[in-house]
Amino acid sequence: MHDLRRLRAFHEVAERRSFSAAALELGYAQSVVSHHVAALEAEFGVTLVDRSTRPVSLTDAGRRLARHATEVLGHVAAAEDELRAVAGLATGRLRLGAFGSACTSFLPAALGRFEDEHPGVDVRLEGMESEPALHRLRAGDLDVAVVWEVYAPSPAARSADAGFERRHLADDPYRIVLPLGHRLAKRRRVELADLAGERFNGPVPSDAGARSYLEFLRRACAEAGFEPDIAYDMPDVSVARAFVAAGLSVAVLPELTIGHPRPDVVVRELPHEDPYRSVFAVWRAGRRIPAVAPMLRCLADAAADRLGPAR
Repeated sequence: MHDLRRLRAFHEVAERRSFSAAALELGYAQSVVSHHVAALEAEFGVTLVDRSTRPVSLTDAGRRLARHATEVLGHVAAAEDELRAVAGLATGRLRLGAFGSACTSFLPAALGRFEDEHPGVDVRLEGMESEPALHRLRAGDLDVAVVWEVYAPSPAARSADAGFERRHLADDPYRIVLPLGHRLAKRRRVELADLAGERFNGPVPSDAGARSYLEFLRRACAEAGFEPDIAYDMPDVSVARAFVAAGLSVAVLPELTIGHPRPDVVVRELPHEDPYRSVFAVWRAGRRIPAVAPMLRCLADAAADRLGPAR
């Protein structure tokens, strides 16, 4: 496997399950991507991609190679970054991935500060949830990922962070969100137990973050003495807020997802333990990218301005 272009083309096809999408990402013609993957298959005498499905799928050999490709390309990116750091480059590109409510809250301020201080660095941002962001970080496709996790003090909850370094940016507390005309809307203090029998909304359990949130919600409601009736599966938090505003449900949402101003809903703090999710900036251990340290400072300052100091 002497040609990394072949491996990179295969990696993009494996990630996106599409030759055309891979070509768009790499800036190649689709025929070039097809040629690289076919050459890789010919080199080893195996089929890596099943082209008869839509989207295309990986064979067993393809799945095995995809795992190695992620690691190999990540190490190559780390080597390139270290050489650039030794050269002391003040220019270049910094690639960020961040979850949606970070992109609509503190991240624009962080990027604005960074670009004022480092105008020579080309910053590229892609919105994505935490699980795919970490995967692309490991592969070297991103330099920094802004991710979240439901607070869990157990070290086992962070076992998936092997190979990463991270900085705690802020804590994003959960809030009770009610329609304006709700029976509890005029109360200054609302307990979670007061919502027994209400219809809730929650995310579609399509990724680890959504499943983690649903586990938290069910656990919190169980401790309050009831099982939540999750009547609506929401594709997006903006839809979740709209359903609350329309009087169709109540919700327990992170502060960052609710936004300001709030004329269409009533927001109350969760009492007692005040559960929250933690927000982190994550980067691959061992990578030396000069722009990462100042970006981390900008992210931490902007997150603290929006949410207060991290616990």
